[in-house]
Amino acid sequence: MRIFVVLALLLGLTTPASAAPAWVASWGSAMQTPTTSDVTGTSYTVRNTVRLTVGGSAVRVRLSNVFSSDAVAVGRVTVAPGSGTALAEKPHKVLFSGRTAVTIPRGKELVSDPVALRVKEDTDIVVSIYVSTAPATPTYHRSALQSNYVASGDHAADVAGDAFTQRVGSWYYLSEVSVAGSAVQGSVVALGDSITDGSGSTGGQHRRWTDVLARRTPLGVVNSGISGNQLLRDGTYGVAGVTRTPRDVLARAGVRTAIVLEGINDIKSTPGASFEQLRDGYRRVISLAHERGVRVLGATITPMGGYKGYTEQREAVRSAVNQWIRTSGEFDGVVDFDAAVRDPARPTWLQDAYARDDRLHLTDAGYEAMGKAVSLSLL
Repeated sequence: MRIFVVLALLLGLTTPASAAPAWVASWGSAMQTPTTSDVTGTSYTVRNTVRLTVGGSAVRVRLSNVFSSDAVAVGRVTVAPGSGTALAEKPHKVLFSGRTAVTIPRGKELVSDPVALRVKEDTDIVVSIYVSTAPATPTYHRSALQSNYVASGDHAADVAGDAFTQRVGSWYYLSEVSVAGSAVQGSVVALGDSITDGSGSTGGQHRRWTDVLARRTPLGVVNSGISGNQLLRDGTYGVAGVTRTPRDVLARAGVRTAIVLEGINDIKSTPGASFEQLRDGYRRVISLAHERGVRVLGATITPMGGYKGYTEQREAVRSAVNQWIRTSGEFDGVVDFDAAVRDPARPTWLQDAYARDDRLHLTDAGYEAMGKAVSLSLL
């Protein structure tokens, strides 16, 4: 499918940027304040596995210490193709302004120097981060839907995986991998909550709607979803979508388009957000993106009929928000996820085949339908 999309870009059937950016985000994740941490101790190596959406001849990694309790001392970082604990080849060292070891202050992120490493789209790489002095509370992305591994001490340069005896379900300190040496015209970033984060999809199988989209387009695709996230208010699972837009969307390498799917958690919270409040929040995201020359697609909120928190009042807000997204013209385009997954006979409900038992999150089939609902011509 990607071959045909590339031909379409070359023939001008879509509207790509005039020139490919030097660096394109090939993978990314939104960092958040840990609610619980699997990683303990003051010195350890985390081996993070990530799936790339764009290939290239060089990579950079972006480390994050935004939400840790203190500075983090990083003693060594390496990168290698593959996944799991053991590596197929000797990992490549990653430097930061020519240095192997760096200290990242609390609240900051750091982008590495380029690493000459040829990588392919739709393949995994392993980023091993040796933390020589760890904060009590680390920065992470909680729901990776991917097995990652931890070893005590410095094992970032290990090829063997014997030391990595602890398996964790989160990504630690790693917020982006970007690539150079590609003709790809930029990246698409999805700002969202658990439905973008992939809650309910099969772990380790890359079945989020963003994964489906990534297989359909040659552009880089970055998932900046956080389970439990709200558009307007900070919460246990992350700062508000409006607040984190500059970091989690606009700072991505080569970003050209944002897809915004947030609001259901605002609606079902207590007190719930009003249509007017959500509208103003979307307008703020649009304004921030347009200031940076980034297009914004508004995604309609998927149904919540049958969910334990469903009320007619909340449904009225969801319906009003979706109507505004579809008709206001304030977004640069619309992705109608609601229409793609709702039950035609009960439009306030998800189709049975698409709904998890909670009637809020989706199955693999539901996320497949969402990923296919994005018109590539809008990107």
